[in-house]
Amino acid sequence: MRRPTPELERVWTVRDLITWGQEYFSTKGVDSPRLTIDLLLCSVLGISRLALYMQHDRPLTRDELTQLRGYVTRRSQREPLQYILGRGDFYGLQFEVNPAVLIPRPETEILADRCIRWITLTHAPLVRALDIGTGSGCIALTVAHHCPETSWTCVDRNRDALEVAHRNAQRLALNDRCTMQVLDILETLPPGMFDVITMNPPYISPEEVQTLDDEVRLHEPETALTDNADGLTFYRRFAELAPACLASNGRAFLELGYGQADTITSLMRASRLDTIVVDDLAGIPRVLEVFHNHITTA
Repeated sequence: MRRPTPELERVWTVRDLITWGQEYFSTKGVDSPRLTIDLLLCSVLGISRLALYMQHDRPLTRDELTQLRGYVTRRSQREPLQYILGRGDFYGLQFEVNPAVLIPRPETEILADRCIRWITLTHAPLVRALDIGTGSGCIALTVAHHCPETSWTCVDRNRDALEVAHRNAQRLALNDRCTMQVLDILETLPPGMFDVITMNPPYISPEEVQTLDDEVRLHEPETALTDNADGLTFYRRFAELAPACLASNGRAFLELGYGQADTITSLMRASRLDTIVVDDLAGIPRVLEVFHNHITTA
């Protein structure tokens, strides 16, 4: 039971593999070792976690063991569990993910939640929305799911990422309200004005990238993590473009990196934009709401 991976020659039941996997992942320093082996087994067997508990005596076939061994090796090498499973959870929905897109994170749910609440309170009959750097589409598709009055333009410079977002839109039956477009916001801008704009840009500096956990640094797309500058490139660009793309009574929701709130707030105010800073559950400024300053001077 202490070998690197389960031997194919013997009979392994679900119970055997849960016991072995929990111990093995613990020795490898993998987070949540019991949950990890449970989810990998569920994926291999095509069953729910509840069903897994009811089938502890079920033996795995040789093919199932081979597949599980591959998954275990990948996870022990710090490949994110979401990439192995091919999916990640976000705001109660499930999204396809692969190494072309960032893994949806709980802190980004704050942005989606604030956006949903604002749209709901405005009672607008139709909301034209823009998602910059859409990745898996988790932000736009989540808001679209909860706010049927929204119509989204989802832009990303990575065609592979947009293909993932398109598949997610199809699976959630939202492709009629979410258009995917290859576009680099640093070079061009979708035409027209938008009532809502969301953006979770690459905001980590190259120096900070080197300090990230191996799971992020070695596996998630670098172009979605860093602007290869000071982390502020996309915020400067947004401050420049907002007067031409954010509707007069519209609102933008931008995710912030650690320690960036004051600097980005100043960038927005220099473009005559007002802001509200929203903290995450740890008290760290995480989301910046941006809207037009309608105060005029004589």
